[in-house]
Amino acid sequence: MTATAATPQASVRTTRAETAGVQRIGAAAWVDLAVFAALMGVALMGFAPAFGRLGYVVAAVGGLVIGSAAAALGVLVRLPVIVTVLAGIVAFFVFGTAVALPGEGAFSVLPTLSSLADLAKGVVFGWSDSVTLRAPLQAPPYLAVVPYAATLAVSLACVSVALRVSPVGRRAVLRAGVIAAGPALVLLASILMGTRDAYLAGLRGVAFAVIALCWLGWRIRRSKRSMIVDRGLTRKAIAGSAVVALVAVVGGTALGMATAPSAASRFVVRDAVQPPFDPLDYPAPLASFRKYTGDLRTTKLFSATNLPKGSLVRLVTMDSYDGIVWSVAGPDQQTNGSGSFELLGSSIPSPSLFTPGATSASTFTVLGYDNVWLPNLGYVNTLNFDSHPGTTDPRDTVRVNAATGTTAVTSGVSRGLTYTVDATAQKVPSDKVLKNVPVAKITMPSVTNVPDVVATKANQYAGGSSSAIQKLRNIERSLKKLGYLSHGRASDPVPSRAGEGADRMNDLLQKTPMVGDQEQYATAFALMARHFGYPVRVVMGFKSHAAGKGTTTFTGNDITAWDEVAFQGVGWVPFFPTPTKTDAPKDQTVRPKLLPQPQVRQPPDTPPKADDLLTPVKTKDSKPPAGKHAFVLPTWAYYAIGVVLVLALAVFLPMLIVAWRKRRRRRRRATGPEDRRAAGAWDELVDGFAELGYSIPSVATRSQTASTLQRQSREQGIELDDGVLPGMAVQTDAAVFDGSTVSQERSDRLWTGMEHTLQAVSASAGWLRRRLASYRFARRGGQPASGR
Repeated sequence: MTATAATPQASVRTTRAETAGVQRIGAAAWVDLAVFAALMGVALMGFAPAFGRLGYVVAAVGGLVIGSAAAALGVLVRLPVIVTVLAGIVAFFVFGTAVALPGEGAFSVLPTLSSLADLAKGVVFGWSDSVTLRAPLQAPPYLAVVPYAATLAVSLACVSVALRVSPVGRRAVLRAGVIAAGPALVLLASILMGTRDAYLAGLRGVAFAVIALCWLGWRIRRSKRSMIVDRGLTRKAIAGSAVVALVAVVGGTALGMATAPSAASRFVVRDAVQPPFDPLDYPAPLASFRKYTGDLRTTKLFSATNLPKGSLVRLVTMDSYDGIVWSVAGPDQQTNGSGSFELLGSSIPSPSLFTPGATSASTFTVLGYDNVWLPNLGYVNTLNFDSHPGTTDPRDTVRVNAATGTTAVTSGVSRGLTYTVDATAQKVPSDKVLKNVPVAKITMPSVTNVPDVVATKANQYAGGSSSAIQKLRNIERSLKKLGYLSHGRASDPVPSRAGEGADRMNDLLQKTPMVGDQEQYATAFALMARHFGYPVRVVMGFKSHAAGKGTTTFTGNDITAWDEVAFQGVGWVPFFPTPTKTDAPKDQTVRPKLLPQPQVRQPPDTPPKADDLLTPVKTKDSKPPAGKHAFVLPTWAYYAIGVVLVLALAVFLPMLIVAWRKRRRRRRRATGPEDRRAAGAWDELVDGFAELGYSIPSVATRSQTASTLQRQSREQGIELDDGVLPGMAVQTDAAVFDGSTVSQERSDRLWTGMEHTLQAVSASAGWLRRRLASYRFARRGGQPASGR
């Protein structure tokens, strides 16, 4: 046996093309890259339990391909390392929309501002969200960026090392270690970010180890400058290695499955990380209002010391409505107006929209109250738990929403809990001060399935005032004047049905008189305020009937609810629309009077005449004979006519109904005060775009909506002059909010501009979209109505 010096095969060979600045990848490097891809494939399978679907595979494989391509391109065209890294970052954003976020891209491929923002957000927040959100991970969309970014970064680094560092020499071992370490890190990340139910843990572990060890042994052996060239020994070595690998795979898999630890003993990060608080996991707070006024009416719930006179104890703030109940906005609905629940220390920051008033400190002692919502005063500055029942420290489970003044303790608020609150109340200016103050321009969670009667009554109650505070006060006074208070108890003068859903709102606002309690009136006021686009929320809490340095005890009978509307630069101003009158009429049904009917003399019986008993005789000329060749419509023609009529009804009847409803909508918006007509022109414009198939933001200002529609027009190739929609939005806002008297000429200009804009967009949209638009009917806000 002889040994000779063998020329090593470099990872990147030099060719004639090198003079042109281009290199080619050697055969040995291709083997290393194939092993790297196999290891990455085994490692990426570990993300399956966390994502629960195959959607992550596209993002993961896409990141692997894009990162490898960027690294290879950098080597082939002799780019410096830093330039290659920058190229990888650019590729991450350029191709990330198509690979990880196709639902947010234009035509599912091209990047948009939304997709680019989510790509960046996924890199920063996706890692923490993936271990705090409940598996399988389906929302928010940027979670798919986690496997995409991981594979792209690892492949960019490992492939660059594989192609730039020689497989022989002093750095060969380091090179091989880096190539194997990248997939190992991805494997470890998939384990830690996964769930207790692993995906083929034993088989994947053994396969990864065997592939990595066999390749490392082969690669290190090849890295030596002296090699055994005896082909017989080489074949024996390869055969022996294959047998050993096969035995290791089979035996290791069997042993791993037999001795695999239980799922309970598996450590994953999501079990050690406190998940975000989701209010939707708990019952809707306002829906339990009648429980407090009924079963808990005399139950001592909690006590508080040193309460200011007439103070309100906040329990929970609700800002999302689905036509059934009011609820606290969850993590998927959070906006700048709803805030978010966070784990904070004893010191709590003030909300961004807030004018501080009086500050007070009080100690609360929980008696018969049992829920997750923590009673407190105003906006909390500091919160200290003095004592608590059980073994769970509430400081570890408390979540505070500083924007809404709501505090939750996920471990529960129950008997024996004592805590001290230092809070500051919102300073409420007079109506005179608020006369020229507009409502705050903030985004609120969605309000859906609102009955039509709410808009009708809102316009009726608000009157013709142009200021927001005056409209709101008019609505508040109307509800208190026309309504009566009843909790539906047996002792109440009239019955009152519980609930805050759309059917209960119809019942409240359509029947005379209005009868309900804080649950219904606070809901009605909030929905009417949202009809005008005002940011409003419903607060549930308790009203103190005593004040002083002593202790005040609250029972279920002290429960109440009110509304708060945000004003620019001021904060959230409270409104109390619930009436105090309880003497509602018991029966409002008008019954017809039964008047005596006059007696009428019956005519005498007359015997029938003889002629009436005879049957007339038919003569030949009594009926003209039918012609011999008279035309008879064939049977198939009746069927054809029926089909045509049905098709005509199916095609034209919905179109006529929609056209009639659009005409009614347009006529309603074109009447009334001039500022309302100006707002109606904008609503008509937005609904027209929605009927043409545009996506309208559910909660946005007019300027934001205009920018969105302008962008969609550019993306869809529809001709629309830049600045038309933003200009109309600014003019409409000025007409509605600047407090000046709007002339008829000014509102007419807005209506004319709206008509010209819709005509231009419809003409550019094409025949098909115009036909589809004739079947769509969008309500206020641009949401197409269906089935209502």
